[in-house]
Amino acid sequence: MRTVSLRRRFLVLAAAGILPLAAMSGIALWALVQQQTVQAERAALELARALGTAVDAELRRSTSVLEALAASLRLDDGDLKGYYQESRRVVASRPFWLALNLAEPSGKVLLNTLFPFGSALPSIVERESFDKTVRTLQPSIGNLSKGGPGGDIGFTVRVPVMRDGKLRYVLTAVVTPDAILEIVNRQRVSDGWVISVFDAKGMRVARSRAHKEYLGMPASPSLVRLMENGASEGSGDTVALEGDAIVAAYVRLDGSGWAVAPGIPVAFVNQGVARSVAVYGGGIVLSILLGGLAALVVARGIRRPIARLSEAAQALGRGEKPMPPDTDIREIREAAQALLAADTERSHGEAEREELLRRERAARAAAEQASRAKDEFLAMLGHELRNPLGAVANAVRLLEHPRTTEETALHARQIIARQVDHLARMTDDLLDAGRTITGKIALQRQPVDLAAAVADTLTTLKPRTERHRLVVEMQPSWIDADPTRLEQIVANLVVNAVKYTLEGGTIRIGVREESGAAVLRVADEGIGMPPELVATAFDLFVQGARGLDRSYGGLGIGLTLVRRLAELHGGSVKASSAGPGLGSEFTVCLPAIRVPAAVRQLSSGQRPVPTRDILIIEDNADARETLRKLLELAGHRVRTASDGAAGLEAALAALPEVALVDIGLPKLDGYEVARRIRAATDGGRTPLLIALTGYGLEEDRQRALAAGFDAHLVKPFDEDELGKLLAER
Repeated sequence: MRTVSLRRRFLVLAAAGILPLAAMSGIALWALVQQQTVQAERAALELARALGTAVDAELRRSTSVLEALAASLRLDDGDLKGYYQESRRVVASRPFWLALNLAEPSGKVLLNTLFPFGSALPSIVERESFDKTVRTLQPSIGNLSKGGPGGDIGFTVRVPVMRDGKLRYVLTAVVTPDAILEIVNRQRVSDGWVISVFDAKGMRVARSRAHKEYLGMPASPSLVRLMENGASEGSGDTVALEGDAIVAAYVRLDGSGWAVAPGIPVAFVNQGVARSVAVYGGGIVLSILLGGLAALVVARGIRRPIARLSEAAQALGRGEKPMPPDTDIREIREAAQALLAADTERSHGEAEREELLRRERAARAAAEQASRAKDEFLAMLGHELRNPLGAVANAVRLLEHPRTTEETALHARQIIARQVDHLARMTDDLLDAGRTITGKIALQRQPVDLAAAVADTLTTLKPRTERHRLVVEMQPSWIDADPTRLEQIVANLVVNAVKYTLEGGTIRIGVREESGAAVLRVADEGIGMPPELVATAFDLFVQGARGLDRSYGGLGIGLTLVRRLAELHGGSVKASSAGPGLGSEFTVCLPAIRVPAAVRQLSSGQRPVPTRDILIIEDNADARETLRKLLELAGHRVRTASDGAAGLEAALAALPEVALVDIGLPKLDGYEVARRIRAATDGGRTPLLIALTGYGLEEDRQRALAAGFDAHLVKPFDEDELGKLLAER
């Protein structure tokens, strides 16, 4: 940069500081005075338009809610009591609604949420808007009026209820003026400003100042005269109810006839003009002073940059952003650049430190969330385990009671069977969830008709769905899938719908092919979901709000399993809900395939099981003795052993035809027992070795087969599956 002398700088500064500013200030002051009043009226009119849009939007939102409620199927069925309950829920969800009422076109009120259903009801309040809705068959906004048991003040929003092109009812919401007052208060205008909203008759619905004092009163006489010209909007000088002179504007709303009128105090407008004059006048005076002090300023032109440079260095030492001087002195500029470079290095270091701290905080938050999820899950698991265990314990006590009848004993056995099946399903869900998370599920794919698979699953779930109304619409849709995992997907979705839908509610299940995909939809009329729950519905352990009774049950892993199994099949799943109380819908999309040329028909017949010589090696006495009795009742010859060493000795002393061996045995585990039996009978007759264990992962099955077992059954075992193994021996 080229350097200049002090004298030349003085001359340039004096000319630049005085001449342009003096010339422009005079012009600007004159123009500013002319524009202030125009701008004030324009600001008031723009505010009136914005407020009018906000008020109109609020009225339309109320109209939209009523139109949605008018489409209720309960009105088609004539279920006025059910519609009354539905209306009360809607009123409870709208903070500024006083009541909902339903009336015939003649004016007869059928229900009013302020009064018990079936009680005597008062006549229509504010008849003008009611007659307008009946006459025009269009929604209408009423004027401010007083009614209800407590004489509350409100305005009406009415919509026609049409059926087959004819007016059947008029649905009305009574809304408090606070709904409009909230919109007015949200504007946060300057002190002294005043905003009013008037109904079609000119009565005040809301006011930003002294709302309660002037509620239901007309506008000031000057504002009334301004609004009497019939135009949809306008502005001018008026006087507020408190006597303040204001610049007012108004805008009338189409359809409702309401008006919005904000006002700006004249003192506020004049204050802005005076402030501007002072600023500009001060600028002229300052320019003159600068001309006289230019020599002093230039003389300090070297000292001041150095002082700023010193301040910048001190700021850098305190860890603050340095502000280097803007100067044309080369040495000072170079020092300033060095300070900026040092600040950049410091900022980079601080940014890295902040990033590390952010990651640490995020990791800590994630760990705390995981800990909370773990605690909640353990609490849920304890609850879900104790319920069936309690039922089993009570059933056992019934069986042991001396006065138990045969019918009671049969009922107790059925309870035990159901609760054991429930515990087994819960265990399978936990294991499957773990396998899906770790990617250890292997699909056994084959061509499957999704519609047929859903129908089969619904048959098995019939005891759980018989108290609900199922609407099933299915078309054949073939996919390449694992039938067992497909049944899990369908069962989880249907059971979930049953769980959250009241008895007698409708559950819709549909299967069809859409755009190359087989689509399964399960929709219910249950409790629904808020948007935040829809977004996390498939996360592990996520459930809706639940009380201590946990009336809905479950561990929060079913939907996680559904999503993962769908993804393993190359598909997807999504959830949707119109909101709490409006039901939910789950949609599963799986890649479709062509219809197979031929479908194998599997025989359902079973061969009779011959009598076998069976050895049970099990350390749990209850499990061992109950299995022994079951097999003996089936006609088999059964021996037992309570540990691995005794079981191996019994097997080698007299080889059985079949050995049922637990894995977690004392002295010798089941793997070692199988290996030693195989080694001792190498080349000769060997028994059928079946691992009967609680270890059910795929690697557990592979390890059992590698140790010499012929089959691997998971507790509680399937009696039919064991029967097939015994029949094949």
